[in-house]
Amino acid sequence: MTTSVRDVVVAKLNAIEFRMREIGCWSDERPSAQALASTLPFCYDTLDIEAWLQFIFIGRMRELIEQGDPLPDSCGIAPYIEMLGATGRVVDAEIVRLVGEIDREISGTFS
Repeated sequence: MTTSVRDVVVAKLNAIEFRMREIGCWSDERPSAQALASTLPFCYDTLDIEAWLQFIFIGRMRELIEQGDPLPDSCGIAPYIEMLGATGRVVDAEIVRLVGEIDREISGTFS
């Protein structure tokens, strides 16, 4: 049986959620509509990266998959998360790794 890109992405999204719950970064409280409506990349002016991952990235990716819509042709979130490290913002290494794997799976680039 061949594992599809969709199956791999679902597994990685679930792993990110599990890790975020494990380290206490998963929130039961949804950000305000105003915070979610930011037009800046990654809502960096209104959300921390964990909230963006949970409420925008994971939510939208799951929605696409559940509706059978095509996944994006490319994905490049890991470089932004890695850049946060240069600013002193620590992001869990396992989350960075999983996001990078989603980037590579969707974009079709493997190293």
